[in-house]
Amino acid sequence: MTSQTHTTRLGNGVRVATVEMPHMQSAAVGFWTGTGSRHERDEENGVAHFIEHLLFKGTARRSAETISREIERLGATLDAFTSEEQTCYHARGPAEKLEPMLETIADFFQHPRFDPGDIDNERGVIREEIAMGRDLPAQQLEDLTSAAAWPDHPLGRPITGTPESLRRLDESVVRRFHRAAYQGSQTVVSVAGRVTHDAVVRLIEREFADFPAGAPMVAEPAPSPRPGFAFEAREDVEQVHLDIGFHGCHRHDPERYAEKLLNVLLGENMSSRLFQELREREGICYEVQSDTMTFDDAGFLHLYVALAPENLPATLASVGRILGDFRERPPAGAELEEAKAYLIGQSRIALENTVSEMMWAGETLLAHDEVLDPEIVHARIEAVTPPAVRAIAGRLFRPDNLVVSAVGSKKCRPVLEDWRAVF
Repeated sequence: MTSQTHTTRLGNGVRVATVEMPHMQSAAVGFWTGTGSRHERDEENGVAHFIEHLLFKGTARRSAETISREIERLGATLDAFTSEEQTCYHARGPAEKLEPMLETIADFFQHPRFDPGDIDNERGVIREEIAMGRDLPAQQLEDLTSAAAWPDHPLGRPITGTPESLRRLDESVVRRFHRAAYQGSQTVVSVAGRVTHDAVVRLIEREFADFPAGAPMVAEPAPSPRPGFAFEAREDVEQVHLDIGFHGCHRHDPERYAEKLLNVLLGENMSSRLFQELREREGICYEVQSDTMTFDDAGFLHLYVALAPENLPATLASVGRILGDFRERPPAGAELEEAKAYLIGQSRIALENTVSEMMWAGETLLAHDEVLDPEIVHARIEAVTPPAVRAIAGRLFRPDNLVVSAVGSKKCRPVLEDWRAVF
């Protein structure tokens, strides 16, 4: 049986997307706002993530415990996340329990209590979340990389905020940001599973009958790409955790499909050049990988590797050779076809469950104002040629586009600075 996707825009701007999967027993629900940490001012850094936590603390009709019990007694689970450009509250449960799942999430999405006592308590919880991240070098490196790539810009600030910024987030700041961010014009509800579009639309119309349309929040434009460097000296870790990145394609860039394939070839899987060289042939690391970050007007392709400090010079030499080879010559046709098969295959496998279909519908509707057909995306990936991969590598892998960040022993810093100087 095949899935069918439908969308409807309500009078107050709320967009509803459904993926009808009649062969499934479950339904996955996502309530999205197209706002995240990049919509914050410097003095309110962390407020989008803070609100994500606080929405679970209750409404006038439901306590925090009631919210949990109402969802879990349905046989469902509930979670949320905040990113730079969106916040999502999502649940998955039996399809026949869709209506009470929607009712509960719609209530706390629109009518959070924001009790001052809850705000104080949750501030302590998030401080512990931040401290836990600081104890993990790889996670600490993520914030360090963003700060190096986009200094003095919302994209470069930690999504969680900092202990200092959390102290400034009082009830008035929280309420003001929620009023601006949680509006019909920037809200999406996506549902996938054994559902029908018309029934979902009727439920959302009922639950959002009094929800204001509002106006979209405007994010500060991304700055022009520039090189960056950040180093955090720590003598309490055995490895150096290294990120080498390059400003890349934004969400609407026509070259983004070539960049996706470049990422696969570089370090996304075990067949990639980085994995084969650094782990399989040289045996100088356990973890090596590459990834992309894509925003509305900015992007970033980067690789991560953790290794003993004494192996850093050899690693940098190998990474430099691999990046240079991508710049100088296109990949072999067979290698590129394998990368296409991997990328498309993983996409199709991921979309076999309700949560992934719900996430795809919500994310693409927010980002592109339409639910993208995965097979159209796959066709664009198939159309990428070896010269196109070389072209995007030449565009990205340049000294004036290079961002290096690391966490590790202070003796690693001059090694990295010397490598940057000759890249």
